[in-house]
Amino acid sequence: MRPINRKRLTAYVSLAASATVLVAGCGGKEKPGNAEGAAGSKDLHILLSHSNAKYAMQVKEGDRYIQELSKQSGYNLKFEFLGHGNDFTQQMTVRFASGDLPDLIRTDSINSTMHPGALDKGVFQDLTPLIEKYGPNLKKKIPKEAWESPRVSKDGKIYGIPALSALPASRVVYIRQDWLDKLGMQQPKTVDDYLKFFEAVKKEDMNGNGDPNDEYGFYVRENLIYSNLFFQEFGADPGAWYWKNGKLEPGMIQPEIKDSLKFWKDLYDKGYINPNLFTNKSADWEAGIKQGKGGVWIHDVTNYNSNWGLPEFYVNQKGAKVSMLEAPQGPKGKGLSVQGDQIYFVWTVPTQKKNAEEVIKFLNWAWSDEADPFFALGIKDYNYKEEGGKPKWDLNEPANKENDASVFYQLSINPRGDGRMGSKLLDVIPNSEAIKAGIKTAAANVVPNDALHMPTLENLKTHPELVPGTGAGTLFLDMFAKVITGKEPVDSGFDNFVKEWRRRGGDDVIKEATDWYNGFHKK
Repeated sequence: MRPINRKRLTAYVSLAASATVLVAGCGGKEKPGNAEGAAGSKDLHILLSHSNAKYAMQVKEGDRYIQELSKQSGYNLKFEFLGHGNDFTQQMTVRFASGDLPDLIRTDSINSTMHPGALDKGVFQDLTPLIEKYGPNLKKKIPKEAWESPRVSKDGKIYGIPALSALPASRVVYIRQDWLDKLGMQQPKTVDDYLKFFEAVKKEDMNGNGDPNDEYGFYVRENLIYSNLFFQEFGADPGAWYWKNGKLEPGMIQPEIKDSLKFWKDLYDKGYINPNLFTNKSADWEAGIKQGKGGVWIHDVTNYNSNWGLPEFYVNQKGAKVSMLEAPQGPKGKGLSVQGDQIYFVWTVPTQKKNAEEVIKFLNWAWSDEADPFFALGIKDYNYKEEGGKPKWDLNEPANKENDASVFYQLSINPRGDGRMGSKLLDVIPNSEAIKAGIKTAAANVVPNDALHMPTLENLKTHPELVPGTGAGTLFLDMFAKVITGKEPVDSGFDNFVKEWRRRGGDDVIKEATDWYNGFHKK
């Protein structure tokens, strides 16, 4: 680590202090059924990011939700919210440099660049024996894949506690069900079924605005964000990695990609996809879908109630209706989302703190069934009521909606991670059955990942143009755009891309990835 500039450090500490909100909750007496060791007088100081959440950015001392969480858990909780993005990174770097660390710290990894070298210097406590003794709920409810991540563990020892994203997988194919009904077609299941739907959409004025030429079967977003369809169906996803012939290689250089390129070029040539796909930015893409320009698109099931699932989202399109589908079956497979570890962020406990046992007991309580109602529904008789023995919760109630308060108790102060798709919440939200079905659909769209847990490769840090996938500035995206628009032939365009990728350092990328794979899997 470079020597610290003391003047700059002082300025940064002042900045961090001015950007911080400290909120102390009131401790309560231990309730029957609380996790073992949750004594009412124990204090825990928690450091995290406000993540640009409205409520967390403005939370005040004596906050009702922190008081309630303190009461239910039996701990006197103090949440310290730092900034978001680069601000959070800067503030965290200052805190670690100063040694002013709380009991529980949110980070993105035990090896994060926010605190370089901290793990090797013994800053983080080995939590393995404490989890074994005091964390049965953690072991039971956090998936094995998360514990194995190098973001959490090293050399068989656990230095971090995973906080999970809302779902293991969330991406589905959205399709305009009302268009299918109008065309008298069944939901497509194969690649050929999709082509038939796209052709029908091209011929008809599906959105009813009098212009039969402003609809596209598949509505694509720039950099193929939320548009990674028709790749795995032909045998390789550009952003995935595959263990083949003793090497870990990116999908984008696999020969199967040629079949995907030919298919995409056909979609482009026949007008089945929007010609502005390379410049169709997020806001325009979403607006286009809601104006009826797309029959199929990719997005998350979690956005069903907020973006896609309700008829009123669609402009001047009476009876608009969507369904959520699995990816189509192709000649060599199917799938949308590359398997991940579901880690949203990681909790760490500084070695200098002597209350790690209490931290684990608190987190164990947070993962208990007893804690479920609070992290899903908030405070009884304030955020929700019980009628006939069942909870009644409404996102549009002022207590939940004002300042996005529901996000605060479901996410901001939820030690589990993102609770906005929790089982108790799914039972009471609008369109519950459709969303539950969509979650199962999303799980079926997962693609196995041979590079699961692989950290960012050093060779890719210095050569971002070599990064697998369709990101802006990558060699693959440049080749993809030229090939499907007809500026280069498919075969020679792809072959030249692979040669150039290797020439610029791709073989070194493969060697680094393979070495990691062999080491991680002890081959």
